[in-house]
Amino acid sequence: MEAISSKKKSLSFSIVIPVYKGSHLLKHALNSIVKQKFNNYEIIIGDDNPPELKEEIGKTRKIIESYHDNRIRYFKNKKNLGYPKNIKKIALRAKNDVLFLMGQDDILAKDALQKTHDAFFSGKNIGAITRPYFWYETDINKPVRAVYPPDKTKNTILSLQDGNRAITAIFGSVGQLSGLAYIRKYIDVPFNEDVFTTHIYPFASILKKHRCIFLKDFTVAIGIKESQTRHVSWIYNKSPTETWVRMFQTIYSDKKYNNIQKLCIKHIVTHYTGLVQIKNFAPKGALMKEILILLKYRWISILHPKFWFYVIITLFLPKKTLIFLTDNYKRHFLAKGLTDIKFETAYND
Repeated sequence: MEAISSKKKSLSFSIVIPVYKGSHLLKHALNSIVKQKFNNYEIIIGDDNPPELKEEIGKTRKIIESYHDNRIRYFKNKKNLGYPKNIKKIALRAKNDVLFLMGQDDILAKDALQKTHDAFFSGKNIGAITRPYFWYETDINKPVRAVYPPDKTKNTILSLQDGNRAITAIFGSVGQLSGLAYIRKYIDVPFNEDVFTTHIYPFASILKKHRCIFLKDFTVAIGIKESQTRHVSWIYNKSPTETWVRMFQTIYSDKKYNNIQKLCIKHIVTHYTGLVQIKNFAPKGALMKEILILLKYRWISILHPKFWFYVIITLFLPKKTLIFLTDNYKRHFLAKGLTDIKFETAYND
């Protein structure tokens, strides 16, 4: 395979940001980008606010114009497309070497772009970058949950051929889009129209021919207070588990990927904690559907105490009670174990 470093010494970035009802959040995300020392990039913003939200559209435009930066390219959709179609559309407008994904309510760490850039040159045949990240509610200095790197001391090169450990690390880190980076010319599968896996399709396909780097440093903080996963219930109309399984079956359909597909599906259908999110934020009836789907793809789960723990608490605890317990568990218990996270922004505001 062609090594990037054999042709280039530096890479340019296309940072894509899908925006929807996010004017009050966008400035923080943009500040965390434009204050980076690495500046070889364009920022492509896809405004998916419907035409009737004139005030919100005006606020978004005003924020963007305030930067007076011709690297920021703004596009307003004629109608609301929804997140998957919006990010697919703006990704197609990218011109540079690396496609870098960013959410409107997320924050990049200082030197996040430089660290991502340099990682592409840290091994042969690197096609994508993933990273550790943490979630926060209102205070970026108070993480409430995190995805850690496989190795805290160095960046890790991973491939599908590395087995279950690599697959668990990779696909356990790509559910959130911010901070993921793809060599654009290696993208051979477009963004999909399933909400939870739209941005993962090209990443998963790149891994068939190329390796990825899992950064050791936390490069992004994920804001959860206003996440659509907490406030837009219709996104669960399609089972999250089913959309992940469908993605693995589609991308890894060739016989030579049979074992990889099985490991990937096992990874997602043993993610029992997802039942809590379904109970808390999905429409009525989605929970039982999700439980049956987990058993459909891995019936042996009925022998696992962990499966039954999540089934019982989600079936029998009222939604309000479970949300209260979940949020407080993160704030008062999980958060205590996250004091080792080092995260510094490139700006102060």
